[in-house]
Amino acid sequence: MNKDHDYIKELFDGDGIKAPESLSEENMLAMLNAAEEKREEVKEEKVFEPKRARRRSSMKRWIAVAAVAVIAVFGISGLRDMMSGPPDTSLVGDELYTFKSENEIERLLRSMDSSPGFSPFRSGRQLAEEELVEYETAPLEDSGATTGDFDTSVNAKSSEAGGHSETYLQVDDVDEADIVKTDGKYIYYVTGSREVVILSAENGKTKKLSTIGNNGIENYINDIYVKGDRLITVGTIYKNDSDESSSGIVVYDISDRSKPEVMFDFSQTGSILSSRMVGDCIYLVTNDYVYRGGRSVPLCGSGEKLSSVEATDICCVPDPHTASYIVLSAIDTSSGARGKSATKAIFGASEQIYCNDHNLYCTSMEWTDDSDTYYTRIVRASLDGLKVKADATTKVRGYVDSQFSMDERDGYFRIATTSQRAGMDVNNLYVLDSKLKEAGKVTGFARNESIKAVRFIGSKAYVITYEAIDPLFIIDLSDPADPRIEGEVKIDGFSTLLIPVSESRLLGIGHATGDNGYGGEYDSGLKLALFDISDPSEPKVLDSKEFKDMSSIAQYDHHALMVNGEAGYFAIPYEVWNYVDTGDIELIEDAEEPSETSGSESSETDVLAEPESTYETGVLLFKAGDTINSVDRHSLDSSAVCRSVYIGDWVYALDNSGNVQSFKPSF
Repeated sequence: MNKDHDYIKELFDGDGIKAPESLSEENMLAMLNAAEEKREEVKEEKVFEPKRARRRSSMKRWIAVAAVAVIAVFGISGLRDMMSGPPDTSLVGDELYTFKSENEIERLLRSMDSSPGFSPFRSGRQLAEEELVEYETAPLEDSGATTGDFDTSVNAKSSEAGGHSETYLQVDDVDEADIVKTDGKYIYYVTGSREVVILSAENGKTKKLSTIGNNGIENYINDIYVKGDRLITVGTIYKNDSDESSSGIVVYDISDRSKPEVMFDFSQTGSILSSRMVGDCIYLVTNDYVYRGGRSVPLCGSGEKLSSVEATDICCVPDPHTASYIVLSAIDTSSGARGKSATKAIFGASEQIYCNDHNLYCTSMEWTDDSDTYYTRIVRASLDGLKVKADATTKVRGYVDSQFSMDERDGYFRIATTSQRAGMDVNNLYVLDSKLKEAGKVTGFARNESIKAVRFIGSKAYVITYEAIDPLFIIDLSDPADPRIEGEVKIDGFSTLLIPVSESRLLGIGHATGDNGYGGEYDSGLKLALFDISDPSEPKVLDSKEFKDMSSIAQYDHHALMVNGEAGYFAIPYEVWNYVDTGDIELIEDAEEPSETSGSESSETDVLAEPESTYETGVLLFKAGDTINSVDRHSLDSSAVCRSVYIGDWVYALDNSGNVQSFKPSF
């Protein structure tokens, strides 16, 4: 009995519950003894009872015995679990529900596993249907030149960087990992074999100094950060004591570039979604899927052994339907061998993140149970060094195109989405306040089109949609409660990346399109478009250029854009495949001898001639002022170029095979 009682007490303590006095060891023994004495008294009296009454008494006795047995074997917590469902994960006030114990999480997983028609994308209660509204163009008297809060700091930062390029970022001072970094003296490059090569670079010449790679810590390096004399790799890590891979970082001391030395590593379970670096802290986000019968909480830590994230460090979105976690860790890369870090987790999923220096937003798609309506779930976590807290959540109708579809300014979160109504794409822009409550919105614009690019600049949103043409919408967000579309302009093709050039110029990089002959469009090459946005009520297309059969990584990865603000030019890697049709079907005589048994004569076979192809890769450089000019299509003898950086007057092009070539621009 003592052993059972101790076990029950441990379960109470583990769940943070104080055991009632009535369930003390002495009281439980007294109750059992009293029950036994009562049964003996009944036997001695031999009082006649009807059979039904005796059965009822027997049933009560067996129920009591069964209850005591369950308590003894499984504890009060186990009995409660058998008689209760999952925890109520509704918002507590405006805050996310925080788990009290791992037991609560296991109950939630059991309920999800047994839920009929379970799907990772099912949402909870269906939100009220929005009205499909036409937008109203702002009156001309409210329009005018864009305000002085137009963000052109990307160009300014490049000029101040001391003559070398930096990774193209969405938010100033919030670094993003990439496969190539430079500090003006060295180039750090993740090759196709997922190793990091450190090169010295001067006057167009490079020299390999060292390699970081499969040394027993990293197994697959995705991308890197460089901060002074520290290089941080981000990728997949295998721990020796686990068959499960994890995602994490390794911090290297590169004060001697020829001999990098490991300072510490940190990893967490799940696949990498993204990461950001603010100051010395890296914020690492993974999606960690769990299954009943396996571990129920994420793992994290430094060194060989990973530890479970405490249940009290895990919160939950309301009514979750995805058995996964958003795992968010803050790691201080300046903490040396101490490897200071903090980890929080949110029961839910994520597909895109937006991050500034104080908040990180995760988004994922959710469907309703009873319709094809889909929503974007938003979870916000506040950031302050190693202090991380998930503090708000909501959902809006539709899905987001990319991280550029989100932005925060003056305490308001702005998000652009594409949704459907009656089988037709429509587009929306929501403004949410500091508690993620709706402050204002513009919905239902650009019917039968979907969002391809968004850029928030100050109090304006610039939105590209596409179905057969490429409209640019300018939305005024100066009054969060009353966002309004001020103007629009149409152009063939569509942009996927919008770049502020000046207060009156916006550059678009995207796709040229052509008629496929069947009433539809096809991607015919690369397109650059330059917009005049000086008057938001009447934006204009100043210039555009198309490059047939050309494609660029910059069309879908903004890190591939290189900006030289000092020299005033842009650069992107490119590829061109040219297919040349050599003609019609040709007749080729069969070279084999005729079969003796068949007696057939030599036959002729129709063969469709293979089209010949040519391949070109290099770096496309250009300037954008009142026109797109000084285009330098710099072809290189290389495999596919994936990045370019500049140091001083030289441009260094890096390909997928780890080769580096350099040249000076022609302008």
